[in-house]
Amino acid sequence: MRALARTERWEPVGPAPVLNGQTPQAFTLPSPVSGRVSALAFDPIDNAAYVGAALGGLWRSTDGGASWRPLTDGLASLAIGSIAVAPGPHAVNHGTIYIGTGEGNVSGDSYGGVGVYKSTDSGRTWQGPFGQEHFLASAISAIVIDRANPQHLIAGTTFGQFGGLATFSPYFLAPGLFASHDGGITWQRLPTQAPFDDVSTLIQDPVTPTTWWIANMGFGQPDTGGLQRSTDNGVTWHQVFGKAQGLPTLAEVSPGRIWITGSDPGNAQPSVLYVATSEFNDDPENLGPFGRVYRSADGGTTWQELPGARRFCQFSCFYDMPILAEPGSASVLYTGGQQRVTQPETTPSLFMRSTDGGATFVSRVRSESTHTALHAYVHTIASVPGRPNEIWVGTDGGVWKSVDRGDSWINVNTNLQITPMVNCDLHPTDPAKAYGASQAVGTLGWTGGAEWLHLDSGDGGWGLIDPSHPQNLVHTNFNQNAYVVGLAYTTAGFAAGPGDYQYSLAHTDPTIGNGINPFDRQLYYVPIHLDRGVSDTIYYGSDHLYRANTFFAHPPQTAGIFTALGAGAGGQLLASPDVFDGLSAIETVANSVPGLDAQMLFTGSRAGYVYRSTNGGASFQQVDAFPTVIAQPVSDIRVDPRDPRVVYQSRAGFTAALPAHNVRKSTDAGLTWADASTGLPDVPVNALVLDPVIANTVWIGTDAGVFVSTDGAASWQPYTDGMPAAPVFDMAASRATGQILACTHGRGVFRLTLDAIFVDGFGQPD
Repeated sequence: MRALARTERWEPVGPAPVLNGQTPQAFTLPSPVSGRVSALAFDPIDNAAYVGAALGGLWRSTDGGASWRPLTDGLASLAIGSIAVAPGPHAVNHGTIYIGTGEGNVSGDSYGGVGVYKSTDSGRTWQGPFGQEHFLASAISAIVIDRANPQHLIAGTTFGQFGGLATFSPYFLAPGLFASHDGGITWQRLPTQAPFDDVSTLIQDPVTPTTWWIANMGFGQPDTGGLQRSTDNGVTWHQVFGKAQGLPTLAEVSPGRIWITGSDPGNAQPSVLYVATSEFNDDPENLGPFGRVYRSADGGTTWQELPGARRFCQFSCFYDMPILAEPGSASVLYTGGQQRVTQPETTPSLFMRSTDGGATFVSRVRSESTHTALHAYVHTIASVPGRPNEIWVGTDGGVWKSVDRGDSWINVNTNLQITPMVNCDLHPTDPAKAYGASQAVGTLGWTGGAEWLHLDSGDGGWGLIDPSHPQNLVHTNFNQNAYVVGLAYTTAGFAAGPGDYQYSLAHTDPTIGNGINPFDRQLYYVPIHLDRGVSDTIYYGSDHLYRANTFFAHPPQTAGIFTALGAGAGGQLLASPDVFDGLSAIETVANSVPGLDAQMLFTGSRAGYVYRSTNGGASFQQVDAFPTVIAQPVSDIRVDPRDPRVVYQSRAGFTAALPAHNVRKSTDAGLTWADASTGLPDVPVNALVLDPVIANTVWIGTDAGVFVSTDGAASWQPYTDGMPAAPVFDMAASRATGQILACTHGRGVFRLTLDAIFVDGFGQPD
């Protein structure tokens, strides 16, 4: 066996940030954007702002957001759900910070974490993770330090998911509420009234420090969730939801999320509290779930709804519904959500402010004076201690701040590299160009610098470059049956921007639809694939495999351009017992006859099946399924171009055992398969790519970073020099440019420039 010494190091290539990023479409105020931010905190002594990215770790700025520095790239989890900065005096740059790992926004890519980390030097070094016996694979959605006793902390958890195909971990622990009495080192579960409720938010009462409030998410059983209060410093808890208090019943809120915030109005008055809910209702004009906000001016004894805030987080309250009461004020309240508005702006909008205790609200989404607007999907709102006029907002597109309560906004995404990439592709000849799709910040283009171009809007899904004609670009957005089914393309390369792409969409009328059935079962991000031999033939995978020839030459809505391939397993997933199943991977083997479409095709599904066709898709045969009762989603399939008998597949799931069965290999063109995961951890493998220079070398992107095998997947080693341990959702390689890209979901894109050296003197790069 030849020994291979690798000298390459991963280098970050952005996006940091995305230029002219998407903000609400009607506002025509594009701003730099970065990625999803789930938590914000401040240390006034260090003049430091802390940003917790959904999967991009903790970042620190000491110049008001003009520049940022990552603090947690070496930690085991970059999913940040909560941040707490200890109050009180400390030496400069010796503040105590806690981060709860695992993002609590309960989306398909809201990852679980590994526990609590603690720093006593303002984030330069870290201890932990602590509390793994309670927190492993969970999302710590809230962590609060007792202002009367900094050794006492309370934290709440919810569920997290993993992998590019949204799978649950078998290591997940029951959610709930937990306390520490030794500065976050050890943790104990608190016996709440509903001990297995997921925790959304948690606050210490602004007036009475021995009173605490938890807002739950009722995703488990009926009549769960709601709002609980403790008046004995967290020892016992009692449910307060109900009509007698002026709040909804648990039955009305049990499927949704709750948020609580409060303020000390001063003058020895009771705390002013606000609760936001996601409620189902029978209003024919506003079918739920949608947001409502309730206010209490007597410390939580009685509540009244604020009608002006109704629908503030319409249809996405489970994901983004933060509210913030201005500290020290009985009258200023902010709400954040997803609701899109049109010009002229109306309320409710995705960011609102009230200065009269919630009697009226005004939209504060954009500021003409600074030519900027907030990104949709607001996740967190925070006020700087001692400066109540200064608020910061974390969204799916990054961070904005305002020094005048939202009248004007300053974009502070600057050099944040936290974009959650879904997919990427390399230019076939230009080493300074790449294409990629991302969650919530669109489809993007790289031209060699840290900043990326915003090429098209929406949730980017898969983005591909035609290797024969690189001016041809194609991508999907998020997909939903009977709503968004199809793909977009341009023949103008990176010169095309938002509004220039042509959309080929399914339609219930086949005379105008593209041939794809709009009611097909499909994944949120539908896979597409360009034929390895005929690059303008494109495949689209729902619960059928579709093919379109000469795709880029046709007008966008050419009726019937897509044709469903063979009936039966692999062509149609009718036999799959999983109602959420859909194709998740597509691969072709270039036809030996130039100009003809592939005869050998492979597809994989989320339910864990692999199918093969040897007759151009006329029929399919199931050739593999996960060898135990636990389904393992098929995330990628690659045929070795040097020897098409060798085929690799990756699995984006867990087995709770080793070997993890997350990479499998065939040496007979996919007819039979064997495990090829020796040396890999039990984590989802989301992507694989064959080394473009060295034969028998395989790279994979996992939830724990990149691994490489130099012996045809017989063994694996981590290869993360220069790269944080972020989940890698896709990889791309180019022989012509000698590059490999690793596209992380939360930490942007990293590039490897290949410079492999054989140390035993044999052979040359293949």
